[in-house]
Amino acid sequence: MNKLKKMTALGLSALMVTSLVGCGGSSSGTEKSDSSKGTEITFWNSFTGADGDMLVKMVDKFNEENTDGIKVKMDISSDFDSQLSTAFAAGEGPTMILSSSAYRFTYGDYLQDVSDVFDKTDLDKTDFIQSYLDYCSDEDKTYFVPFQVVGYYMYWNKDLFKEAGLDPDTPPTTWDEWQADAAKITDSSKNIYGSGISYDYAYQIAHIMQRFGGLAVTDDNGTWKANFENNAGYEKFLNMYKDMIDNGDNPLEADTDSMVSAGQVGITVGGPWVTSGLDTAGVDYGIGLIPQGDAGDMNSVEVIGFGITTAASDAEKEAAYKFIEWWNTQDKDGSSPALEWSLQNGFPAYTYSVQNNEEYKANEKLSAMSAANPEAPTDFIVDSNFPGINSVLSDVIPEMINSVAFGNSSVEDALSKAQESTQKIVDKYN
Repeated sequence: MNKLKKMTALGLSALMVTSLVGCGGSSSGTEKSDSSKGTEITFWNSFTGADGDMLVKMVDKFNEENTDGIKVKMDISSDFDSQLSTAFAAGEGPTMILSSSAYRFTYGDYLQDVSDVFDKTDLDKTDFIQSYLDYCSDEDKTYFVPFQVVGYYMYWNKDLFKEAGLDPDTPPTTWDEWQADAAKITDSSKNIYGSGISYDYAYQIAHIMQRFGGLAVTDDNGTWKANFENNAGYEKFLNMYKDMIDNGDNPLEADTDSMVSAGQVGITVGGPWVTSGLDTAGVDYGIGLIPQGDAGDMNSVEVIGFGITTAASDAEKEAAYKFIEWWNTQDKDGSSPALEWSLQNGFPAYTYSVQNNEEYKANEKLSAMSAANPEAPTDFIVDSNFPGINSVLSDVIPEMINSVAFGNSSVEDALSKAQESTQKIVDKYN
């Protein structure tokens, strides 16, 4: 059953563009060529922030340094998704895009298979962490080559640990420890909360709850299956969350990130960008992997990657490959654009060579983020091939967590309603 063909007509919110991540492929026995010499390629993406400024400098550097006369003409747009869909509808499009690998569901018919990138370049497939490559593929095709891995991590405030009589260098490793530590840290007289889990942060909730009860949607012998109702792990998570709210150990607030930066939260879960607020505020904090739960070992991530569109000619595709190769190639000093990107923007590496770089290993934050088992499943809240992830994140999880947080329904009723809502989403793809 080719799920991809059933997916391409269905849209995906632009929200996924800035928070997800991309990957690589399999060998096809092709040979390298130099038909890309003197080729100009277009490159579209949505990196409008400080990371976009860095990307501009990197593209300029490639244009100056490459000896094939290749010119990359980049277009960064805050309306990237609409720009892309309009171009594809008109039979046009850029040579290369940088987007969530989930775009293979929405735009699969407009993306070329890039499985031969490891044959047409000197890139070593075994250097790429396989689970991230798998994230970017569907059946026998690969749609993206890795660029950035977005995971979520545990952060803890070391000063609040000390004040609570806890070892600041020993964060919780289980959810029972999380709850126990949170209770010790909470100080209502100072507006201090031990735990910082937001009812209004579906991505955060999803990364946590799947460690309790596994994926919300799985592949059951070719049929998508919803897994909310009678999920003991999800029930355990929701009861823990409700208990911490009722006990005053977790704020009933939407913007817990601001509270974390203000030093009012002991333990939380968030992406690499959390470090910016903590660093700016001067908070003494630690960073580590999210505690595993009953669902077993996992490394849930979102992957952003380089994709080549069907608008690209053979020469343009080869030119794009040379840019991707350059991005991942070390110079004589052991540096590479991929390494520089991780060091400056704080996102963990997707290749072993970058992870093993001495400068990378010396970065405490990146080392902590890269400590996950590379063989652990990377699926984020649903099977990585399920195209309805955005609907689960926007329509199911918020309603479920809100109904529990504000006491509008029991945990059992919340899970039953979530099952019903997810089943409607699942039915669209079965």
